[in-house]
Amino acid sequence: MAGRLWGSPGGTPKGNGSSALLLNASQPAPGGGDGARPRPSWLAATLASILIFTIVVDIVGNLLVVLSVYRNKKLRNA
Repeated sequence: MAGRLWGSPGGTPKGNGSSALLLNASQPAPGGGDGARPRPSWLAATLASILIFTIVVDIVGNLLVVLSVYRNKKLRNA
């Protein structure tokens, strides 16, 4: 079963023959031979925290703009 594309019976490639491969979680990534180091577990948590923080700041900023336009009639021109 090693070397087959994930989700393709008999290991036959699906699609237009592009080099994009779908890998099972138990299969090693391409080019990630025996000497490849795994990513640290804290990396995903750090990136997720940064993205969540950015989204919250964006939403708060947009709400402040809406509130400013609502309260100040001079800002309501096109």
